[in-house]
Amino acid sequence: MPVAHINLLKGHPRAVLRAVIAEISDAMAEILAAPKDRLEVWITEVDPELWGIAGATAAEALASAPRGQVEMPFVQMVLMEGRPKEQHHRIIAAITEILARNLGAEKSRIRVHIAPAQPDSWGIGGVPASVARAAELAARALAS
Repeated sequence: MPVAHINLLKGHPRAVLRAVIAEISDAMAEILAAPKDRLEVWITEVDPELWGIAGATAAEALASAPRGQVEMPFVQMVLMEGRPKEQHHRIIAAITEILARNLGAEKSRIRVHIAPAQPDSWGIGGVPASVARAAELAARALAS
């Protein structure tokens, strides 16, 4: 169920973006103890003409400053409620490190927001997660 939506300025090489997706997926699987087949990570690239920085477009800012000082990678994550704060802190640090290393972004410009999802307010296949997860846990218990 954990998802991460990464918003970046358009223009990064595809190989770099694929590496970001793979590394963030690995970090999420490890830190959140989540099966990889339950993870979703996607990147939205925004046209620098449509990204505003201090009242100007990013395209204008990029004309006078390096990308790492202009771009503010923004990650929106959704995690099911109830995870320990320590996991939140570790995933924020890991995502920040991965983006800084791969994109050349200044760590101080990277933002990560974790939105907790209430199981009764998150649907999976048309069913509240509270119901779907209960059925899954019951099935695992029967299989044991």
